[in-house]
Amino acid sequence: MTPRLMLARLRAAIARRDTDPLRRFRRRYPNLRGTVFIITYGRSGSTLLQGLLNTVPGSHIGGETFDTLGILFDATARATRAHRRWGDEPRAVDHPWFNAQNIDEIGLEQDLALAYAARVICPPTDATWIGTKEIRYPQRAETLPALVAMVLRSFPNPVIVFNSRDAGAVAQSRWWASQPEAVVRDLIARMDGIFAAIAKDHPERCFHLRHEDTIADPETLRPVFDAMGAEFDVAAIARVLSNRLTH
Repeated sequence: MTPRLMLARLRAAIARRDTDPLRRFRRRYPNLRGTVFIITYGRSGSTLLQGLLNTVPGSHIGGETFDTLGILFDATARATRAHRRWGDEPRAVDHPWFNAQNIDEIGLEQDLALAYAARVICPPTDATWIGTKEIRYPQRAETLPALVAMVLRSFPNPVIVFNSRDAGAVAQSRWWASQPEAVVRDLIARMDGIFAAIAKDHPERCFHLRHEDTIADPETLRPVFDAMGAEFDVAAIARVLSNRLTH
């Protein structure tokens, strides 16, 4: 497909859609202010972080979903690939890629974002901030920047929080302890590097936290709350930090 034709199709797809994610989401959630996604790996302290962000009044930030968001990303990426590879012109009904020119990957992405909110996050209709956390990102290291780009495009007022933890502590925790420590340390170092790079590219939307810093000084969370335009409730945060998790 020529660049000119690709641009024309992109403009046509945009023209058919409401390109403002917040306006689309507010038809279902009228009080919504934005979305929050915690992106991390296992045993990083993300459940604690989830609880801390849920101190924001009206927030509904759920836990893990077995990488459901990643699967939605896969679907839109495959639709985009089919459209760009075979959608440059109409093809006969007996062609294996018949109708590829009508694939609307932008619309699919937008519809799946709404479906994810309604059927996976399942927030109350009066929620102010909604989202999820997920730990199954090491398997998506290569495509994580593209997945984040999808979130930034398709979800309203998105705030992405990367959570890291000392590799030695991770390596000794639960299932990680059954793996060679050097392997775990290499994986954590790689993911932390990816988190840092994405956060640097999107400083207004993406924040890279460290579990140890959060425990030592909850004030390190304040930039995330500021991005959400939310009150930093010191007492509520202290209560969450004092609640010992058992999982």
